[in-house]
Amino acid sequence: MPYLGANIDRAIVMTQYDLRGFSHPAFGRLEKMDPKSLFQLTGNLVAFAAMSDDRVPTDGSYATYRSDASFEERLNMCQLLAVYCEDSRRAAIQLIVKEIIAQSKTMKAEVAAGTREATGYLQPLDKSNCWGMTVLALAEAFGVVIDSEESVPV
Repeated sequence: MPYLGANIDRAIVMTQYDLRGFSHPAFGRLEKMDPKSLFQLTGNLVAFAAMSDDRVPTDGSYATYRSDASFEERLNMCQLLAVYCEDSRRAAIQLIVKEIIAQSKTMKAEVAAGTREATGYLQPLDKSNCWGMTVLALAEAFGVVIDSEESVPV
């Protein structure tokens, strides 16, 4: 299924907005640097870009919300998204991925320092979990270099 430019733009805008404080229809506004919002907005980025005519696609372009999706399926989904991104969209998604990684790293450091409570939403940046697979797939598909220190679980 082709990604539509308007949906990609909407996904970028919504994700940028959510990175500064997540707005959830059921829970209201969550603070910036909230582990649950960071976990959710990562999948939402690709999911919102993949939507078409308010229908959820059933092909590989929507692997982000399938808990059983492999890293390869997520990577294919992200590579498909990258095909439909021109330079400014690609750059915007690169910045989003970098910000997601930076916020995760900061929150994990706060947990290690004892200033933030540990939570299951702060998952390792590796292929052992849905969040890590999606972030790594986005990074690979969009050419974001991840510092090896960032990919080590805290």
